[in-house]
Amino acid sequence: MEIDIIWFKAKMKKSELRILLVEDDAFTAQTNKRLLRPYGAVIVARDISEAHELLANQEFSIAFFDLNLYGELDGLKLLNLAKHLNIYSIVLSGEVRKEVLEEAFLNGAKDYLNKPFSEEKLSSVLKRFFIHQNHIEFENLINKSFITNSQSLTEELYKIKNLAFSDKPVFISGETGTGKRVVAHLIKNILGNENFIEINCSQYTDDLFASEVFGHVSGAFTGAKNNKIGLLEQANNGIIFLDEIHALSPKAQKTLLKAIEEKEFYPVGGVKKIRSNFRVISATCENVSDLINQGAFRQDLYARISTFEIELSPLRKRVEDVKLLLEYFISQQPFRIIINDQAIEVLSNYSWPRNTREIQDLVENWVVHGNRLITPDVLPAHIRTNIDPKTDIISDYYLDLIEEVGLKEFLIMFKKELIHAMIKRHKGVVKHASQAMGASYGNLTSFLKSNSGKSLNQRRAK
Repeated sequence: MEIDIIWFKAKMKKSELRILLVEDDAFTAQTNKRLLRPYGAVIVARDISEAHELLANQEFSIAFFDLNLYGELDGLKLLNLAKHLNIYSIVLSGEVRKEVLEEAFLNGAKDYLNKPFSEEKLSSVLKRFFIHQNHIEFENLINKSFITNSQSLTEELYKIKNLAFSDKPVFISGETGTGKRVVAHLIKNILGNENFIEINCSQYTDDLFASEVFGHVSGAFTGAKNNKIGLLEQANNGIIFLDEIHALSPKAQKTLLKAIEEKEFYPVGGVKKIRSNFRVISATCENVSDLINQGAFRQDLYARISTFEIELSPLRKRVEDVKLLLEYFISQQPFRIIINDQAIEVLSNYSWPRNTREIQDLVENWVVHGNRLITPDVLPAHIRTNIDPKTDIISDYYLDLIEEVGLKEFLIMFKKELIHAMIKRHKGVVKHASQAMGASYGNLTSFLKSNSGKSLNQRRAK
């Protein structure tokens, strides 16, 4: 418990906590006061009237209420009063009736300790109190790390506040540029653990991965002149962050799984097991379910590393954040950049395949080229047309369609889609679209009339 007290006091504000303990049994009151004393100043009330007087005249950060005081459920009334005074209330009782406990939580109880309680359970309850008290501080930390107005993303990020109650693994998923590494470091800050080891799994071959993660002994392989302490051993009582974990080979996945399960492993070439109490955070930009179905990622490893899952939504699913992120990155520049309404509309309709990172790169590109007023003409062509330049033009969808309808019919559909897209770009003026395409106006209109079937877009919608 000593470690928990030190951790708790390190997180507390400079002023000591004031704790109210309402308990009618003298021996129990004395015992619980002794357990609570390391966390702050404990004031004991023996009955409802004494508790009322203390609540009316003194300020308390947290209160522990026995529900049954001298045979009456007066603790329920006190809970309601404490709720109105914004005091964090904990039921401290031997009461087990479901209906009574339900009423206690409805009256404002935040937590429950069954008498007699252990030091470990008290520590857990007080950690939850700390997180509650530091809710605003937590929000500020989130806001500094993530620029978002998305309610769904905020709720996903708020899962982090529950991670202090377990040492189980955390799995972060999300497309490139959504902020997985930021989340990993945010978890580190929330947990207050400075021992944070980070590794990008995509950078290592099997042999190098084993040597880096598990370590090696002198003479284990050519060039191994000295013993090497592995990253898992370095992460003892800390966190190891395995970024891009999907890149590990089946062999590496198997050895990693065993080490995570047993918290024991052999250095390469070693005969003596190393024990390490590490917590795993892993991340991937890939769809793990697809990789498992393809046999590229082990189901048992995924089950072991994903006790807590945090999924970061891509920018295209939270359009409300586009303008916010643009304003944020522009605010970091030494001069003013103005985006007109037409450009904002184009930017909001773009899919942002590289997510936040792509917005940052775009703003920096404006800075380099000296752009101060951003209009649609200034934007890159792939943003104006909403096409990812790194995406293959010939997708599996097109290949499947060619097999279904034949090349001739596909080319007619594809040409029709291109013409309609160009007409849309030129605000419905077919003549301007034909000039832009270098095609005859007559041939263009004639083609559209003679090929009135469904376009590719209409077929997709179907």
